[in-house]
Amino acid sequence: MDKLGYLGPKGTFTEIAAKKYQQEVTDYVPYTDIRSLLEAVIQQEVDQAIVPVENSLEGAVTLTLDLLVELDVKINNEVIIPIEHSLLAKQQVNLDQIKHVISHRQALAQCRKFLEKNLVDYQIHIANSTAEAIKKLKDFNGCWAAIGNQQAANYYDLEVLANQIQDNRENWTRFIVLDTSEKTKGRKDKTSIVCSPQKKDHPGALYDILHEFAIRGINLTRIESRPARKLLGDYIFFIDFEGHCEDAEIKEALEILAVKTAWCKLLGSYPRSTVIDEYSGKLEN
Repeated sequence: MDKLGYLGPKGTFTEIAAKKYQQEVTDYVPYTDIRSLLEAVIQQEVDQAIVPVENSLEGAVTLTLDLLVELDVKINNEVIIPIEHSLLAKQQVNLDQIKHVISHRQALAQCRKFLEKNLVDYQIHIANSTAEAIKKLKDFNGCWAAIGNQQAANYYDLEVLANQIQDNRENWTRFIVLDTSEKTKGRKDKTSIVCSPQKKDHPGALYDILHEFAIRGINLTRIESRPARKLLGDYIFFIDFEGHCEDAEIKEALEILAVKTAWCKLLGSYPRSTVIDEYSGKLEN
């Protein structure tokens, strides 16, 4: 692969996920927003793109879901990484000297207990991303700190005041890798679709969809609803399940859904990440 686009700037968790996904990349290309990144894939400015799709604490990244419906891209792979926040500053100072903390809204929320316990009389400030917050530190004095990932400190010559400051250690983000091609069948696959019931007022409309998976023993791993952006009360459903679209039982289910739904779009079949399974196995042992 030559170019892998990611949601930038440098120092984001998406960049960490990008480098974990694929080592043989000639160029990692940051984009400032998700739409521009996905359009770059369609226009072949980059070979693939990686974007966040859901967080274990905060839920779905709704913009990513909306663009999966709108744009002609396919999910080619997934990467799941733990989110470990650090408190960064321009220089080493005592925590009680920090009076301003800047970061993305979610990062601030995920570290609230640490901040309340260790800082005194401080104010929080919102940035568009953790990396943007870290970059802004150069313009502030020594009583400012930012929340971000530890690796970003190397990019911007910052000091790490504290590591793993997130309140919940079970904090994971799932990223999806996108391009315009279909992924061939592998050993452990997952398939994602999005569909819309035929009638919003039809009793059991969602059940009719899920029933086709249940009777075929297809294991659902995620279901997410989003407004259809038409009439109030109209919803579409994102469904992930184990298996590949070429599997006989899944192929049959999708053929029936094409008739039973107003529309159904295959978002892709791709290798299923086993990171969470491996982590859970270590806890059990």
